[in-house]
Amino acid sequence: MEITIEKFKPKVTRPFKRKNEYWVKLIDGSGEYIMKFKTPLEAEDAIYGLLDLQVYGGKVKLTLREGNVIENIEILELYKPSAKELVDEYFTD
Repeated sequence: MEITIEKFKPKVTRPFKRKNEYWVKLIDGSGEYIMKFKTPLEAEDAIYGLLDLQVYGGKVKLTLREGNVIENIEILELYKPSAKELVDEYFTD
C-alpha cells in the first residue's frame, strides 16, 4: 500500500532489538510507522539519513506492508526554510 503524507515531520526512536532485527519507529501525527534493519549500524545510518526530515519536515511517499512497516520511503519535497526565514522566526519568538 502506498500513501502520501503532506506534512511529515516524524519523531524517530532509537533502534531497539526485536526478533533478531533492529526496529526504528517514526512517530507523526498521521500515525506510527516501523522501519526494520538487520544490524544496528544500518538503523543508525537510516536515522542520520532522515535528520533533515526530522528537523524541517516534508512531503513523503511511503510504501507500507502489513502492520505499518515501511518498505520504501521517498522524500518528494523537503520544507527547508531560507536563512532569512530562520532568523526572522528566531527573533519573533
